[in-house]
Amino acid sequence: MKYQQLQFIPPTLIDIPKAKEHQKASSKHRDSKQYLPIIVVLRGLASLAVCMFHFTKGFVEEEGLIRGIFRNGWMGVEVFFVISGFVIPFSLLGSSFRIGHYWRFLKKRFLRIEPAYIVSIILILFLNYLASKTPGFAGDSFKINVMELLEHLGYLVNLFGNTWLSPVYWTLEIEFHYYLIIGVLIALWNLNNRWIILSTVLLLLSLSFLSQDIIQFFKYTDIFVIGITTAFYKKQYLSRPLYVLLLIVGTLIIFENHGLAIATLTSVTALLIGFFGSYGNSKVLLFLGNISYSLYLVHVPIGGKIINLSKRMDLSESLKFGVIILALLISIYVAWIFYKFIEKPSHQWAKKVKFN
Repeated sequence: MKYQQLQFIPPTLIDIPKAKEHQKASSKHRDSKQYLPIIVVLRGLASLAVCMFHFTKGFVEEEGLIRGIFRNGWMGVEVFFVISGFVIPFSLLGSSFRIGHYWRFLKKRFLRIEPAYIVSIILILFLNYLASKTPGFAGDSFKINVMELLEHLGYLVNLFGNTWLSPVYWTLEIEFHYYLIIGVLIALWNLNNRWIILSTVLLLLSLSFLSQDIIQFFKYTDIFVIGITTAFYKKQYLSRPLYVLLLIVGTLIIFENHGLAIATLTSVTALLIGFFGSYGNSKVLLFLGNISYSLYLVHVPIGGKIINLSKRMDLSESLKFGVIILALLISIYVAWIFYKFIEKPSHQWAKKVKFN
């Protein structure tokens, strides 16, 4: 296979294949290369970590072993950002995707993620209503703020300074902004202009240094970028030495912006995807990975409610651990129902949207 090489970088470092050569591959061959078990496993582990972070926070002893293990579980969110940075470019780079497909791209993303998100909002409102009718309820009376609900549907809650119905929803706003941008970038990258590719990647890295709170996506572009560069590597747009070099640069920027722990976790995530993509064929982990989005959405209103009810009781630490396991198991069961009847059908709807 012939490659178009960057002239200002030693030719052993980077190769950008021509789009026509990519398009010659059969769709069957391309699909067989698209599935990476490690992606599914990492999603499951990240979702599980976030669950345990929320279930242990303010429930068990802060200095105890259980809390110590899961105190940093919130960083599973950063793992999701790396995976998102990887998955979409990996699926569309070198394809027939062009700027004229942009709105179909957004439609495809919405069909895939919105149904579960909207149903989770309905679930939270329903549970909040039930809670308000419970004897001894001391909170505010139940009411629906239509404007705040519309802000949720448009991912505008942060922009208007309001509070999300679920503490995990803020990450969906960041993902939404990523979808708006990545659709345009992939269309540009598929033009196979080496200057556009490198300049846009560098621009995304530089955006992470912006000091602002309005568009939170900009704070995390460095984390998305190491996922994006991993996609370039897996698609053979980058040689291994250049990929490693860009990963090191990205990791240093993440360290500067987010600290050592996140820099280490995200770079390890990228390396696992880049070099161990075919690993992770564990049925349990793959199951957790498949339901990870649903679990991420429902664990607070389901498992969180169980934890909150248990806080009213005088429980030992061992009993609290049992409550946490119960909350997790019930959350997983509800997430499986969500996945089977809401998320999985939405995936099928999304697959019907074609780019050719």
